[in-house]
Amino acid sequence: MEQLKSALADYIAVLETSAEKTHRAEDRGKYQQHLASAALMYAALEKYHSTEKLKELVASERRSYGWGYLEGPEGKATEAAFNVFSKLVGSAT
Repeated sequence: MEQLKSALADYIAVLETSAEKTHRAEDRGKYQQHLASAALMYAALEKYHSTEKLKELVASERRSYGWGYLEGPEGKATEAAFNVFSKLVGSAT
């Protein structure tokens, strides 16, 4: 559980940095939505101790990335960080 929390914190840090650095106004709302989803993921881990709920949220977020592309190097960094986190979640028991 602690490894998942640490990986989630890393993903959130990349989201925060990317949101601050993006020059695309249309992407700022997307970053806020991803940050809100990350907060729900944290609650799944910390409050509910549920990797199943976390996996559901990650699956939903994966679909969200498929629908809304984030532009530029910030977007690529964010998507890469999400992929690292989601792989770890996928291997969690």
